[in-house]
Amino acid sequence: MFAKSILVALIVILAGCSSGRTVNTGSVAPVGSKIPTEHGVWYYLPETVVRVEIIAEKRVEKAGPFFRFAQRFLNITDVITENKEGWQIVGAHVTTVGQPDKSRMYRISTTGTPSLAAVSLNAQGVLQGVNLDYVTKELSHADKPKSVITLSDVNFNDAPLTEEQLIKSSTTAMAEEVAKEIYRLREMRANILKGDVDLLPPDKGSYELVLEEIARQESAYLALFKGKVETQQVSAFYDFVPDAVNPLNTVLLRFSNQNGFLDKMDVSGTPVYIEVEVDEKQMRDFVAAENGKSTNTRGLVYRTPVPAEVRVIDRTLLLVSEHVLLGQFGQTLRLPADLLDNQGVKVELDHATGALKRISFK
Repeated sequence: MFAKSILVALIVILAGCSSGRTVNTGSVAPVGSKIPTEHGVWYYLPETVVRVEIIAEKRVEKAGPFFRFAQRFLNITDVITENKEGWQIVGAHVTTVGQPDKSRMYRISTTGTPSLAAVSLNAQGVLQGVNLDYVTKELSHADKPKSVITLSDVNFNDAPLTEEQLIKSSTTAMAEEVAKEIYRLREMRANILKGDVDLLPPDKGSYELVLEEIARQESAYLALFKGKVETQQVSAFYDFVPDAVNPLNTVLLRFSNQNGFLDKMDVSGTPVYIEVEVDEKQMRDFVAAENGKSTNTRGLVYRTPVPAEVRVIDRTLLLVSEHVLLGQFGQTLRLPADLLDNQGVKVELDHATGALKRISFK
């Protein structure tokens, strides 16, 4: 009777221990880049895309209508005398994103209800993990703005010209009248700052508003003599996929001080290079080397990325140097076969490299 009681107890304990497990009877097989023709769950591993943001500044200089009279009426010599437009690169950033590696497709076949049936894929079919409550979304990027400032966008309409100034018979007379208004505004400001009781507004807030308005009008009038400079920062994004086929030192784009961003084949601009330095010795596909001899065909396939150095160079000037991880140069491995036999196991993979990020239990 005692032995029978122990046997019953062991059965209960073993049943409790195994209640949180389910037998994973599936298999994960590499299929290369073939088009799916069989039932099953098909997924890609990601290949890492190096995304480069080039930041440039568009600068527009426009001469004022009275620039010839700046020294004569205002004793100003630092003025814009001709209209100009130009570009220059002011910075760069490097990030990585993932896209499907079409040469690394895998097929999951299952029977029953194994955990391998609970994989999470993104919209492109790239494996994100197992039993996840979410799918990582790739960060989108904005292309070059549709509207970039030009000379026609810069004007002097903010100058509060009066009728008396506008009806002058010549440009010289009009410039002289505007110069007198500038001097009048400066005198008014000086009197307010000296505490002239007749000019002081009733409260401090109004006092500051009056000074701001005087400064605004003076600046608008001065621009008629000195000219205006407008600048705009513009970003352009370029994706580069380092692999065994693409050269790791190549022209990413071309750039012109007159026209800005150009295609890399447009020789009217100067080249901006991308260099990727990676240890290719770490490349090894353990899954491909199985040749049907491995008993771990149930293990989920993932990647271990390798470090790389990405440099972006404007002719000879280094714009940015960044350490990144590249999945396509790393090793292809399998998870332990019985890992997903435990219910509630969550596996999270990096969306850009395919690397194992986290294993946890719900």
